[in-house]
Amino acid sequence: MTVQVRAGLGERRLTAAVRDVFDRHDELRERGATCGVRRVSTLGLVGRALVDRALAEIAVESRESDSALFRVLWLDAGPDRSGQLVLFVHRRVMAAVPWPVLLSELVSAWNKGSVDTDLASAFDR
Repeated sequence: MTVQVRAGLGERRLTAAVRDVFDRHDELRERGATCGVRRVSTLGLVGRALVDRALAEIAVESRESDSALFRVLWLDAGPDRSGQLVLFVHRRVMAAVPWPVLLSELVSAWNKGSVDTDLASAFDR
């Protein structure tokens, strides 16, 4: 799933939010699975160049996520442009923890990182 996010999301804060969701669900941690966030700069890329970069990074992430049941690829467009989160969640997990629950918990966990952040402005769905 891909979700548009506001500019300047913050890698440390996003990583903490992903870890919080991961720690909350046994289904995400079965058999020693891991979670992770990988940030890729797409600063200055537009049109076809942006699409090509995103597809290449998604392909890399898909190949490397064998042991991960929950991974996040952040396509960071810089401090002034909204970016994209690409969420990789194994279908076994989706049977127990559906998208609406994961997204809601991820937004909530990200918001816990700062009392200044308003829920509606954190993630633009």
